[in-house]
Amino acid sequence: MDEVSSLDQQTLGVYRAILFHKEHDPKRLAALLDCTPEAVEAALDRLSELSLLAPSTDSPGRLRAVNPSLGLKVLLQREQNELAWRQQRIEQNRAALAALAAEYTASGWSNTLDGTEHLDNVDDIRIRLEALAESCVRESLAFHPVNALTQESIEAGRPLNERALARGVRFRSIYLDSVANDRVTKAHAQWMAERHSEIRTSPTLPMRLLIVDNTAAIVAGLPGQAQPSALLFSSQPVVLAMRALFEAYWEHSCPLDRPGDALPGGLTPQERKLLQLLATGLTDEAVARALGIGVRTERRIMAELMERLGASSRFEAGVQATRREWI
Repeated sequence: MDEVSSLDQQTLGVYRAILFHKEHDPKRLAALLDCTPEAVEAALDRLSELSLLAPSTDSPGRLRAVNPSLGLKVLLQREQNELAWRQQRIEQNRAALAALAAEYTASGWSNTLDGTEHLDNVDDIRIRLEALAESCVRESLAFHPVNALTQESIEAGRPLNERALARGVRFRSIYLDSVANDRVTKAHAQWMAERHSEIRTSPTLPMRLLIVDNTAAIVAGLPGQAQPSALLFSSQPVVLAMRALFEAYWEHSCPLDRPGDALPGGLTPQERKLLQLLATGLTDEAVARALGIGVRTERRIMAELMERLGASSRFEAGVQATRREWI
């Protein structure tokens, strides 16, 4: 079924000219309305489609204007028919997609008797994330262990977030402290916070994590895990264990834009975590990756800490930091 055409101002002007001035010639209508004959011809075609013009009895081969009251009834009837057709098509599409969703879910879980599904490509991960977002009705918990989200990913996920917020879903999310250095990611976090989501930051996060309604958890970025890949858990004990991990990090994280309690020596949580990670023997590259910062930034922070500690080497800095109870 073709969509009902709209009555734009130019089309309405042609209709008024025919109705009140009894003018029918396209060239004279064009001169009267200060537009092109082609625009008049297009308006005449639209008015005929809308049944607002009918063949003239007095002037065979020409058109006359239909009474506006009758034209309104005809137009409204066509609109109602169009609406009924659209509603029918929506119901058909909904039924078809619901059947496909049920079939897809059944096939996806058919070989996951322990409630664990392995997702090994980006498309499968996005499909599952979209399904989880749409099914969420109470609470969404998330780790974001990347310091920079792309504008594309934010725009793709925003409609899902808006619909979930409209359903009353409670969001709690933890970002890296380094999110403060990325304008796009920080703006998104603030956008969520302005909509009553709870946002906190932590120096490091162990993985990418999303927990939905205590019924499912999707994990990515585990050590030794191929990229891009993720694990989707539905086993209740596993999901609850993931939630306990989230709550432990939540308890020790800081609200966005609000630093926590002062640490020994005036350290920031990020600086303290950097010292702790280096003390375990990790390389600069590994430490920077864990903190979500660049290697040059990591080395600059370490140089500043060494200066504050009065240390000439990293080993001496570690000794001094331990003596001062910085780590």
